[in-house]
Amino acid sequence: MNKSSAPHPDTRRRVAGGELIGSREADGTHAWRGMRYARPPIGALRWRAPQPVAAWDGVLQALEHGPMAPQYAGLLAPVPAKLYGRIVGDEDCLSLNVFAPAWAPAAVPTGGQRRPVMVWIHGGGNAVGTSASYDVARNYAAHDGMVVVTVNYRLGVLGWFSHPALHDADAATPEERSGNFGTLDLIAALCWVRDNIAAFGGDPGCMTIFGESAGGQNVLTLLASPLAAGLFHRAIAQSPVAETFSVDEATERNDAALESHRTSAREVVARLWAAAGKARDADAADQALHAMPATDLATWLRSLKPEELLSVFKPGSVGIYLCPRPVRDGVVLPRDPLCEVFRRGAWNRVPVILGSNRDEYRTFLADKPQHVRLLFGKLPLLRDRAEYITESGFYSQAWRSLHVEAPADAMLAGGHGDVWTYRFDWDETPAVPFVRPDILLGAAHGMEMAFAFRDTAGELDIFGVNTAFNRAGRRAVAQAMGDAWTSFARTGVPGLSGGAQWQRRTPGTAAETLLIDSPAGGGLRMAAVRRDIGSLKRSLRESPQVTSGESRCRIYARVFLWSPLFVGNGSEAEYDEWGREFRCTLPASAFRPLTEV
Repeated sequence: MNKSSAPHPDTRRRVAGGELIGSREADGTHAWRGMRYARPPIGALRWRAPQPVAAWDGVLQALEHGPMAPQYAGLLAPVPAKLYGRIVGDEDCLSLNVFAPAWAPAAVPTGGQRRPVMVWIHGGGNAVGTSASYDVARNYAAHDGMVVVTVNYRLGVLGWFSHPALHDADAATPEERSGNFGTLDLIAALCWVRDNIAAFGGDPGCMTIFGESAGGQNVLTLLASPLAAGLFHRAIAQSPVAETFSVDEATERNDAALESHRTSAREVVARLWAAAGKARDADAADQALHAMPATDLATWLRSLKPEELLSVFKPGSVGIYLCPRPVRDGVVLPRDPLCEVFRRGAWNRVPVILGSNRDEYRTFLADKPQHVRLLFGKLPLLRDRAEYITESGFYSQAWRSLHVEAPADAMLAGGHGDVWTYRFDWDETPAVPFVRPDILLGAAHGMEMAFAFRDTAGELDIFGVNTAFNRAGRRAVAQAMGDAWTSFARTGVPGLSGGAQWQRRTPGTAAETLLIDSPAGGGLRMAAVRRDIGSLKRSLRESPQVTSGESRCRIYARVFLWSPLFVGNGSEAEYDEWGREFRCTLPASAFRPLTEV
């Protein structure tokens, strides 16, 4: 228990389940940590919809974070580095945290005086991460008078898993048959916030959901889910992923080229059966499992420890492992891909901000051996700086095209006018000799979070880039993003200080995106950055920075064939055409990275 987690009498509140007490933070705000919004999803409740929390007697001490979901430990798990690569966490993970201005019980705002609510959904590939890493969200309570919620939810194979044996053995509800347990957790958390946030001074009629990376993906799926209708009133998706999977992709075995697309529920269970020594390999296991009674298989699956379930996945960057999620089941999520849902206008239409970071993909390339060698086993040194800059640029632009531009323009095409887009460009990382983190990272994935949370003290300095030399620029960007995020939460329109204007995105606007940077980097300004995949491929064909045919083919293969985030936007046949055109005799497989994430 840290110094800030002693119970404070002014934090006594009553919610649906009973009375609780929180703590007073060093900055004067109040915090309530580790509050369960659903029963522990363990034992018979593994792979079931979240169930309501039972009432309690006495005063519950909401002083410490609840456990993180089971995951491979890495940078996004607040554990010692010596545990990286091991499986940590607990299935009893369905908790949330609330931060609010310091009000005595009798002074908590009521009626029209209640404050806007912002609900943060952490990222991590829907496989790693925890709300415990984001106490910095309290800055909105301290600086802006907001009520802020951070949420844990089930991750990975425990959060998204659609196996027919579970459907048949459990008499599963339509929601449970979807396999979207992590999505159902988030919906349950939003219901808890709607029903209880007034006790903390929050307005349940003015709620903003926001998240980064997989958290942004979850924001998009909540926008699409009919079960989330009316639970929030604005949405911010930072560096989202707009990818979802069909029921068949999520359930049935296949021979997809990408490992991350060969991790369906049947494939995972076959690997688990073989790993337990019950079959010689996954193929033999799959044949045996088809003849096994559903009840027996479901019972066996629920008997496995989280460590056993996760052992059949290969973790990549920061512990992330990929499998088909979320699932387009027709109940929790529509059966159409997200952009088609947005294009039809059949979604929870609220004001939306979407954006990405200029050098998004460098976070995922900075530790890869095709680009980096480690000096003394620790210091990353780029093999070819120019090649790294060029290749990461195409990766990052593809991310933006498919996961920001496409959903934003789909919303516009469906008649929705309240859409704003941004690109985060701040890149004032110190230019340390040899290592050159300014090039290695740039405006990398995850870099914007600290600024959005108004963090100038370094609490969320994930990459260790804060220095006295870039402090002034960091403060300017943090003020701009903090002002925009909180004004959007209040009114549904992002406001900027200093007279700058963030214009709505429209189909015919040339300068459709706000660039976010320090004054030294150009400041806040509208610009035209919209690119589709076709124009990106044309740029790759013609770019003077790509100096050989083999380089063009290499980038094509890695971006459009071997990246799990852009699957379906390239083909072996098209690669072969490029090979003939640019006289590259190497097959696409020659450029396959060692890991997919």
